Amino acid sequence: MFDISAFVQGFALGLGMFVCPGPKDVLILRQALFQRPATELLAVGVLSDALLIGLGMAGASAALGRAPALQTAALWLGVALMVGHGLLAARRAFVGAAGVSWLAHQDAVMTRGRSLAALLTVSLLNPVAWLDTVLVIGTYGAALPGAKQMSFAFGATSASFMWFLALVTGARSAQRLMTEPKAWQALDAFVAAAMMGLAAYVVSGLR
Repeated sequence: MFDISAFVQGFALGLGMFVCPGPKDVLILRQALFQRPATELLAVGVLSDALLIGLGMAGASAALGRAPALQTAALWLGVALMVGHGLLAARRAFVGAAGVSWLAHQDAVMTRGRSLAALLTVSLLNPVAWLDTVLVIGTYGAALPGAKQMSFAFGATSASFMWFLALVTGARSAQRLMTEPKAWQALDAFVAAAMMGLAAYVVSGLR
């Protein structure tokens, strides 16, 4: 039976977790700007979140909770991933117009299979995403009465859908603007700052 209060809880918590520029969000934004199929981007983004939420509610969050060392190792892996993405974005932001144009061309000619593989990698193998969806959302959902868990999971997944829909449609709207190399440099500068800032925030919590 559908429970509206559990749905709202899941939606609110999910939105709080998802509305943050992580590696998956950045990659979906870039691929949307290059006119990758919107349905494909949405499917990978949302279904990967739904899978991780389901794993968390099924007991993976409890297993992680019993292994603090594993949580810490996963967080450090996440920090390394964010720093890596931040450095790549910083390089794109500072190489100049010609370099940005060349890098943008490389993104544009990436085969569909390679782009999908890259998206699946950052969606399912990002430790920070695992901790957000499996540990935080999954733990909260698993603590609810059984009758409310499905509604909660649906709410959290709906938040993921709304976020990625906004990201993809926003990228489509900005397509004309992003024909300018300076616009790509500005985007990459923002991504670099966001990735480094998020990595610093995670590290501060590990001390």
